[in-house]
Amino acid sequence: MSDYFPAANCPGIFSTREWREAWENAWADHNAIIAVGDQHPGINDQQTFYCYQQKKPSFLSFQTLFPAGMSTSVSPSLRSEYFMLVNQQAETFIAAALDHPWSQLFLPDIMSATPEYAALVNAAKAKGLQVLVRDVATSYAVRLQENSFDNYLKHIGSNTRLKLFNKRKKLYAIGDISQQNLWPDLDGFIRILNEFHLQRWDKPCYQGRNLKQIITFLQRIADVGGKPDLSVIYCNGKPVSAVLDLYYRQRIYNIQSGYVEKFQDGISLGTLHLGMQIEKAFTTDAIYYDFMAGNGKNSNYKQSLATHHAHFASLMLVRNPLLKSLYYMNDFLQRMKAPRESL
Repeated sequence: MSDYFPAANCPGIFSTREWREAWENAWADHNAIIAVGDQHPGINDQQTFYCYQQKKPSFLSFQTLFPAGMSTSVSPSLRSEYFMLVNQQAETFIAAALDHPWSQLFLPDIMSATPEYAALVNAAKAKGLQVLVRDVATSYAVRLQENSFDNYLKHIGSNTRLKLFNKRKKLYAIGDISQQNLWPDLDGFIRILNEFHLQRWDKPCYQGRNLKQIITFLQRIADVGGKPDLSVIYCNGKPVSAVLDLYYRQRIYNIQSGYVEKFQDGISLGTLHLGMQIEKAFTTDAIYYDFMAGNGKNSNYKQSLATHHAHFASLMLVRNPLLKSLYYMNDFLQRMKAPRESL
């Protein structure tokens, strides 16, 4: 593995049996996807595949294969990052996939600067598959070991430090401020988090199948050593900010957050809460506090808070000859449409 995701952190939470079982519990009966081949739970969960039909263009139908636990365009489950093979070689994984009929295989969010990524690409090409990068993203984290919270504060930007830490005094001057981990009260925490998201994004954070997935996952990962932190800040007894963190195998994942917008002029409530979570993380044996990929509503706050980052690539491994040609023509046309550099 890489220095960004060392062996002590493996497998990542999205490559655990608990994640895949929670995903299947919530999504396996979705009518847009079907299980492929014989399923053997407990033998090698990462060889459990699902597929869906897709039309490219409207008069041609192609079958897309993906490992259990992934979000797709037709089954938008919770995003699973850090795709990795657990106790399995790339050649074995590709061979297992090729046992099933499919046109293309989707593998999202693989760390691209790793030997595992290169092995997957090489194994796919060796089997005659076309390897396409369909999306890229950046993951951000704070290195905790060989570091301290005081040192971390010295090395972030002054404006970021102001929002993350220095404004705490102003927060505590407003009223009676307290912080509590609500675990195991998932229902109560998600009610608070959903209310904040309704105010900010006009839709709840977790609902339907994804609500079922996150609840099942947190309950099961807690049974195998995971430590959920359902952190809520209260002001005069009223919840004003919520952060969902999960400690697992010496890594803390910052999964979700929400807060009251326009709480008080001059206070970035969400950033202050993250500062408290990061400071607490430095007291643990965790190696990284992981923000993962994604941007904020108004800025890429993760980049300003992070000490380290890694790049993701989402791969489409194409098997069908006609689909290979369609992808080639589409990418060629997109390059032709792109603005030409001025001479």
